[in-house]
Amino acid sequence: MYRVGIGYDMHRLSKGESFILAGVEIESNLGTVAHSDGDVLLHSLIDALLGGAGLGDIGEHFPDTNPEYKGVDSAKLTKICLGMISEKGFNIENIDITIILEKPKISPHKQKLKESLARICEINSERVNIKATTNEKSGFIGREEGVVVLSVCMLAKKIQGYEN
Repeated sequence: MYRVGIGYDMHRLSKGESFILAGVEIESNLGTVAHSDGDVLLHSLIDALLGGAGLGDIGEHFPDTNPEYKGVDSAKLTKICLGMISEKGFNIENIDITIILEKPKISPHKQKLKESLARICEINSERVNIKATTNEKSGFIGREEGVVVLSVCMLAKKIQGYEN
């Protein structure tokens, strides 16, 4: 049995904040404003994983009103979600990520992000795809006020008597 999950997250950008994607800190004069470490890519992926497994969303499991999650490493939250989907019998088949951001340019970092994400999810990096685009200087992204990440994942579950 296959399931698909879709995730979306956005964060405002501000000077003096760190910019972390897939657990990798990227040099930038702007960073994400967030309750946790602000890893917008992992937050989006968490929603995709939870959605695909029918387990709700990131806010239900890790609310930003809980001081326990203040500054938390999003890779830790991702690992918790991976345990949750595993308990339901799901494995990740593939992950496809789209980062929408004007600056910094993501192309020089894509391979490192892909490898980091594969390591966090404990899957082969060939199952991970990362794309990046701009918003053509339009809207809050174009004004360099924010970043958006869209994630899609396919989960597979072995069911007795049913072949994937």
